Amino acid sequence: MNYMWLGDVSAVTGSAWSWAVLACVVIFALLALAATLWQHNSAGANQRGQATILADIAEKAPVGLLQIDANGIIQWANRAQLELLGYARQDYVGKHAAEFYADPSEGRNVVLRLVQEETLNEYRTNLRAHDGSLRNVLISSSADFQKGQFLRALLFTQDITGRQRAEEEIHRLNQELERRVQQRTAQLEATNKEMESFSYSVSHDLRGPLRALRGFTEVLLEVHASQLDSRGQDFLRRACAASFQMERLIEDLLKLAKVSRAEIQMEKVNLSSLASDIATELTNSDSTRTVQFNIAPNCTARGDPNLVRLALDNLLRNAWKFSSKRDEACIEFGRVELPEPAFFVRDNGAGFDTAFSKKLFGVFQRLHATSEFPGTGVGLATVMRIINRHGGRIWATGKVNQGATFYFTLPSANSETTIPAPSPAPTS
Repeated sequence: MNYMWLGDVSAVTGSAWSWAVLACVVIFALLALAATLWQHNSAGANQRGQATILADIAEKAPVGLLQIDANGIIQWANRAQLELLGYARQDYVGKHAAEFYADPSEGRNVVLRLVQEETLNEYRTNLRAHDGSLRNVLISSSADFQKGQFLRALLFTQDITGRQRAEEEIHRLNQELERRVQQRTAQLEATNKEMESFSYSVSHDLRGPLRALRGFTEVLLEVHASQLDSRGQDFLRRACAASFQMERLIEDLLKLAKVSRAEIQMEKVNLSSLASDIATELTNSDSTRTVQFNIAPNCTARGDPNLVRLALDNLLRNAWKFSSKRDEACIEFGRVELPEPAFFVRDNGAGFDTAFSKKLFGVFQRLHATSEFPGTGVGLATVMRIINRHGGRIWATGKVNQGATFYFTLPSANSETTIPAPSPAPTS
């Protein structure tokens, strides 16, 4: 008789079973060897003693072990198998294995597959315990054939009931988390749309009255200034300047709202060419200044040409503004290979304290007084919105009175990035 238990161990070692389970397979193989030794009485008492030891090891193995014959009758089961299902040995051994499956027809099919020389490898099923509860298990097998005839099969059973319950709980928690995330996302999207609509409507509706206020103030200064003393004239000039500043704020808010709603048309964009055009515009706008522009050639990316130009325009104008107190100002645009490729705009101007860098991209957040450097505090927020809509990111470094560098990323010129559709435009 040829026993093949040891040879079949390799069929199980490739699975994800623990070392303890693999050890049980080896133990079971030794049990089969013990049975062989018992059949050869002439081998002597020493061999019988060894067989007894091996049988005792298999009986005390921590994983369920059982042996069935060609008819599916259970010939032997170890203590762990009996404890798993809560049966006494006399109520388990001698019964058909299918009786202990949650679905007996599945149990009969398992026996048929074993007889047909199929090997089970982590076969997942449910066994019914003595108290009626179910045990979720993984079953692997090794069968013994002689001259093509099925003799018996050795099965070992791993109880994964606790693991399955944990998996089900994790699945439930994941579904609950996903539901909450979707709910929260929908709430945030609705809130953002409401805020965009509010911002757009307020900005749009304020422009008319504000222009009227500014117009009347200018008329008073031009026509009736002589009827006011110097203090009254100063008040009018301040009111006119404040209305002008408010109008700029509203215009910038409208630009920010439009950036959020604009449909993005992705195409290859030459940022070097855009930067050169903007530098020329800035140079022509103030002939009293001497500014050196260093623009790296052939910097390309994918993006919406209009939005990318708006972002670059804001960054370069910021550099122009904050370097205005330098006798020899220098503004650079280029590309660097950081952990990820990024473009940059650098100046040698006023710089900023990095402790306040998170405030740079907030709406109306300013690190310098308006009297020192005029502005609305919306430009960098607009830049961030544009870069974010392209799937990129923006950050800045700097030191007080030593300049600042703004880095940003955009999709590669060779990529096929898809940008989500914008939110519907709010009605005014």
